[in-house]
Amino acid sequence: MRRSLTLFFLVLIGPLALWAQTNTPVTGRLVDADTKETIPGASLTVTAGSKKLQLLSAVDGRFTFVITEKATLEISSVGYLSKTVEVEPGASLGDISVANSQVAMKEVIVTGNIAIDRKTPIAVSTIRAGAIEERIGNKEFPEILRTMPGTYITKSGGGFGDSRINVRGFAQTNTAVMINGVPVNDMESGAVYWSNWAGLADIASSVQVQRGLGASKLSIAAVGGNINIVTKATEMEKGGQASATIGNDGYMKYTVGYNTGKGKNGLALSLLGSYTQGNGYVDGTKFKGWNYFLTLGWEINDKHTITLTATGAPQWHHQRSAAISYATLFGNPNDATTVVRGAKYNDSWGYYKGKEFSWSKNFYHKPVANLNYYWKINNRTDFSAVLYASLGRGGGTGPIGSIPNSGGTPTTYSGFTTPDDANGLVRFDDIEKWNSGVTPSPAIGSLPSNPQWTLAGPYQGKYVADLNGNGIIRRASMNEHNWYGSILNLTHDINSAISVNGGLDLRYYKGLHYRRVEDGLGVAAYYETKDLNNPGKYVAADDQDGTIDYNNDGIVKQVGGYVSAEYNKNKWSLFAAGSLSNTNYQRIDHFLYNKKTNPIWESAKKDFTGFVVKGGANYRLTDKHNVFANVGYFERAPFFNTVWPNNNNVDVNKNITNEKIFSVEAGYGFRSKLVSANVNVYRTEWKDKNFNQTFTDPSSGQQFRSNIAGLIALHQGIEFETTIRPINKLEIQGMLSLGDWKWKNNVSTVVTNDNSVPIDTVYIYTKGLKVGDAAQTTLNLSAGYEIIKGLKIRASYYFADNLYANFTPENRSNAAQEGVQAWKLPSYGLLDGMLSYTIKFNGTKVTFRLNVDNILDEEYIAESTTDNKYNPNPGTTGYDAKDFIIGNNGSGKKNTVYPGFGRTWTLGAKVNF
Repeated sequence: MRRSLTLFFLVLIGPLALWAQTNTPVTGRLVDADTKETIPGASLTVTAGSKKLQLLSAVDGRFTFVITEKATLEISSVGYLSKTVEVEPGASLGDISVANSQVAMKEVIVTGNIAIDRKTPIAVSTIRAGAIEERIGNKEFPEILRTMPGTYITKSGGGFGDSRINVRGFAQTNTAVMINGVPVNDMESGAVYWSNWAGLADIASSVQVQRGLGASKLSIAAVGGNINIVTKATEMEKGGQASATIGNDGYMKYTVGYNTGKGKNGLALSLLGSYTQGNGYVDGTKFKGWNYFLTLGWEINDKHTITLTATGAPQWHHQRSAAISYATLFGNPNDATTVVRGAKYNDSWGYYKGKEFSWSKNFYHKPVANLNYYWKINNRTDFSAVLYASLGRGGGTGPIGSIPNSGGTPTTYSGFTTPDDANGLVRFDDIEKWNSGVTPSPAIGSLPSNPQWTLAGPYQGKYVADLNGNGIIRRASMNEHNWYGSILNLTHDINSAISVNGGLDLRYYKGLHYRRVEDGLGVAAYYETKDLNNPGKYVAADDQDGTIDYNNDGIVKQVGGYVSAEYNKNKWSLFAAGSLSNTNYQRIDHFLYNKKTNPIWESAKKDFTGFVVKGGANYRLTDKHNVFANVGYFERAPFFNTVWPNNNNVDVNKNITNEKIFSVEAGYGFRSKLVSANVNVYRTEWKDKNFNQTFTDPSSGQQFRSNIAGLIALHQGIEFETTIRPINKLEIQGMLSLGDWKWKNNVSTVVTNDNSVPIDTVYIYTKGLKVGDAAQTTLNLSAGYEIIKGLKIRASYYFADNLYANFTPENRSNAAQEGVQAWKLPSYGLLDGMLSYTIKFNGTKVTFRLNVDNILDEEYIAESTTDNKYNPNPGTTGYDAKDFIIGNNGSGKKNTVYPGFGRTWTLGAKVNF
């Protein structure tokens, strides 16, 4: 009996005694081998004998598990090489460095202006390849950044790639977009056309949004911040991928890619291509797009690395080129006769010869090639060079010409006034009939008494369009460019704590702007009268080389240098940086001036000198807490198109000056095993933003444009974001942005002529007005949960408020408008969802994914392009902000808006092998 009790007692307490001996957990933290940033969400597999344990690294990259015998730890994370570590019970592994899976990623980090968490003292948010792939569906690329603080993204007209992004209330023309640290904003206007980068979701390794001053090594700073897309480099491991996706409105996408892996000679090649097509969510926005990506990496030795990257995304898509009246889209309760077209309505399209045809078609191909060289001179000194080239070709279409109205007066039918049918579709077949001298039914305008071209010439007796009532055609406005640049960078570590950095930023850009015939719609030719170097020329309807309407070039040359110093020791990270740049503009016109007699066809060159001064500090209070602050001031050159606003070489914008920006920011960060959180406050003051108006000199009668100086925009706010992982398979993310963006002052400007004689005084009333065009309050809450191994679900809710209609401050010149706010659009909320399932067998991974956006089919206005005010007096003639006519005379201005998309979905499968 006693022996039995003893045995029972040993059986009962034996495991407890064993636990007491082995309950010390294995601990460690995963860090990127190059950046030293922690790696959250990595997959960890612990194998001890026949037993396996699977878990994820925590928000701060840490992990903890308990074993009773020696085990093997396998580490796997998207974008990193797999790693195996032998582990003893109770071991403290410290920081485990995990190498990037791509060749020369260190070079990309050095040259790509990457901010480092808890070190670089700026406000930054990062999204990596796995999350991009999980969330993209059939979204536009900027939409994956919607979960980041300070951003506001819309699809604008809704055409393929027509989306846009605002950062802290600043348009994307004032936000620097970079790919691997190379700028892509148009050098004349600052514009970014996302349709040119339709394949970025397939090739992006990560995207960083650096709000405010940012960590850019470029010589020119941006007002809103930097969006830096780091593309995938050549993969070290051999393998490939293939995927297919379908979605709403005929959406189809196919992708295939292959990596050779790194060979013994240090060479590695990665290739990827994709094809996308669809009918478009908005009516009449059919599209087709391709994408190709090639990167060749060569690690010559441990000191020299060369990479070549080339990518492009040729595409065409039909557009909703202009915002639509609110009443046309959603109805007018005050006018029962209003024809309601619905949120998908597009007034630019119809059918031509049985196929979808649109006045507004965008087509473009902007291949970009980068040659990167990285040289580790010694243990303290690194040199990198990037040479890049971009040759953009393409443009956008629209109508040109005219058709006489019923009274015989020529009327330009374009945009809203194009003749349409009962369904609101453009009557392209009937326009072709009219252009061919046949009267359509119902009639369009009135045919001329002699529809044939009466002048002598090669097209005598044929139908020829011009601007004076002789037909209307589809023209293409070409906006092409040749762009070359180089960024040279040298970094030297003075000692273990101090490093200095300096470099050159060199750019040359030539923009080619002209129009050509794109489709004659039945005419034989177009008669051009504006080309003074070829007066009275005919351009055949099938001649896509002949130029019409205008032909000019814009040349931009930029030379800049920058220098910075960093101090990193113990708990402190400090930096100071400065840059100086010169921007040179010249305009060349091939139409408006006779090159033989008028030398003004080449404008005078305009130089603008800008500079940047900025600095910041980060202090790590503990392993969990850090604080940072930065401050900066810079002046930048005005955009090219504000120097010559009337598109000629004579009317130069007078009194134009550099724009001046002062910014200050402070933030706090928290990192623990379960929670990562950042909060920051900012204040950016933008002075002398360039606005201009037309004035007439009474002494000469000459009209000219003059800059209105002195307007100040103040953007300030608070931003918060967090990631929480309360249990191993649940991840919760949150974001809140509260902005207060407004115009700070009223201004009066005395306008003088070329002889400095005052001719006018302009008053602008903007003090206290909210900045329009972007929601000043945004919130996002999302959660992802792995239900069982491989089966994951994610839901995300986004809310936008304090969104004001866009308006032009220079037009607020009526004293009665002082203090009158822009139209405040209704707030809205969007619920998105994702379900995925991944299985593995024989080294092949297959993922099925369903994405549904705007699950509740919320109807909302994403932006308004006008700001007509509400008339509060019922029963009187007028209109309200939504274009609901109150009076009986049917008059009143119209607010035109872009509605957001309703419910959309995609279903796809991807194979990795």
